[in-house]
Amino acid sequence: MVSWSGCSLKYYRPQGQPEIRTGADPLKPQQWHLKNLGSIEGKRYTRIKAGEDLNVEAAWNSGLNGDGIRVAVVDDGLDMTHPDLRPNIVDGSHNYRRQSLGENRYSSRIAGHKDWPVPCSEDDSHGTSVAGIIAARDYNGIGGTGIAPRASLVGYNLLAFGDERNILDALSRDIDKNHISNNSWGPNDDGQLNKPASGWTAFNDALAKGLNKGRNGLGVLYVFSGGNGAWEGDYSSADSATSSRGVITVCAVDAAGERSPYSERGANLTVCAPSGRSTTPATAPEITTTAVKDKYTEDFGGTSAAAPMVSGVAALMLQANPRLTWRDVPLILARTARQVDASKGGWSELRSPLAGVTGHDVLRYSHHYGFGVVDAEAATRLARSWQSVGGSAEQRKCGPFLMNVSKPIPEASTVTQQQADSTPASMDDGSAEEQYFEALTELANNLDYNKAPTGGLSSTISVPANCNLQHIEHIDVNLTVTGDNGRGEHPNAGDLQIALASPLGKVSTLLPPHPCTEKDEDGELKILACQGLQDFTFGVRRHLEEPVAAGANRNWTLSVADRVQGGTGQLKNWSITFYGR
Repeated sequence: MVSWSGCSLKYYRPQGQPEIRTGADPLKPQQWHLKNLGSIEGKRYTRIKAGEDLNVEAAWNSGLNGDGIRVAVVDDGLDMTHPDLRPNIVDGSHNYRRQSLGENRYSSRIAGHKDWPVPCSEDDSHGTSVAGIIAARDYNGIGGTGIAPRASLVGYNLLAFGDERNILDALSRDIDKNHISNNSWGPNDDGQLNKPASGWTAFNDALAKGLNKGRNGLGVLYVFSGGNGAWEGDYSSADSATSSRGVITVCAVDAAGERSPYSERGANLTVCAPSGRSTTPATAPEITTTAVKDKYTEDFGGTSAAAPMVSGVAALMLQANPRLTWRDVPLILARTARQVDASKGGWSELRSPLAGVTGHDVLRYSHHYGFGVVDAEAATRLARSWQSVGGSAEQRKCGPFLMNVSKPIPEASTVTQQQADSTPASMDDGSAEEQYFEALTELANNLDYNKAPTGGLSSTISVPANCNLQHIEHIDVNLTVTGDNGRGEHPNAGDLQIALASPLGKVSTLLPPHPCTEKDEDGELKILACQGLQDFTFGVRRHLEEPVAAGANRNWTLSVADRVQGGTGQLKNWSITFYGR
């Protein structure tokens, strides 16, 4: 028996090779994300619609199951003894716990695994549930099945001790062996503008190592959750880590094909995937998957569940075409994603024909849904015939192009009372703070994310003619906003609406007006001012496949407006950098 000192869970040492059972998976009928029939036996839900799923069965029927693809689950741990996971677990897991291993006379070397990142308590089931979505074993007579049920799994329990050094290590560990890195984690959902704890440069250097050198130069696929803070006003683009170049950022939809209420909007989103709604009473099903100590759960959700859906589909894509690079996969996902919520989703279209391929020539983007819901059958089918755009060496970079502004940001007020400062304030019923929170939330919910704000400050960068990218793959927009005197920080960055417009007239909302919050020791949500718009970089996916210039028009325009009365500032400078081909 093996356990960590101070941990409540203990694990029996498996003997020999894992038992390979056969038979139908009894929980598979509950896994609506695999095949949504519009109902689940024994359950009553008002929000479930037939066909709102991953469309994965056709991919399986074509012979794909993830075999030969290795996925690193970067999370709080991995129950390596779970009978639905153990057949797919291979050597290479890593344990970040600093305590020494407390064990009896049995060796900690379990079935060839020298490093054992097992969960410490039953509350640490998150990573085990993520792993089951990706690669729970199929046709073994127990539990359910993963999306890529024969993919290989390793676990890194980063969240057990996620200091800065370990974050960088987890991103760059075994990049020659890991095809996909699943990251169902992120900063607090508090609305603040979050840079990686390790620093923007160090974080991106770690990512770049995996992109440039991983998989023998094809690049590791980094899949991240888009965030669960929409209820609190958070916005995915405000997290610079999930907006980094090379990251596939995933949002969530429910079983009826609409945005899960917690799923954060953003101009950084790539695709959405199925998850739950997390409402009480439950109106839609959550996700059925593995849990610690040989158990299962039917209540897993959040964008934490959506990200491994995409990792599973990506594993099938890499099996279909092992030569796909880290640049190819998001391009295929975007072109094959399925549009949902067509009338209210805030969609914008871009026509970009694909040479040698019939169809997939229209890309649709929504700040609520990215390019749509991932479609496993369509993605794997296009993957088989895809002509690679190359890896890191073939990607071109233009910029950064800098504009110094140092002008005041005009108030274009919709919210008439500033009720947030650096001191957290309670939002008591009927209080001015509660009214302020609700006014900002309503503004964000009703915002047209495809339009730049009016009545604010606009600044234009005309991109030089020697930057002639025809297909943008990623944009970095870096900016600094100060106080009224041109120094320090803006008193409340959450007052600001910031948008970028391309020469084609396509608009990315980089930041909507929104509240910032924190929870006290009793779990009470309190409101405070938003900070962080000093040398902050917004990574943008929304302009995928657009050209840098539209004819003679080479102008990219940043618009900034202050939507709350009181507490003004200046736009000091901004820059734009393009990556593509």
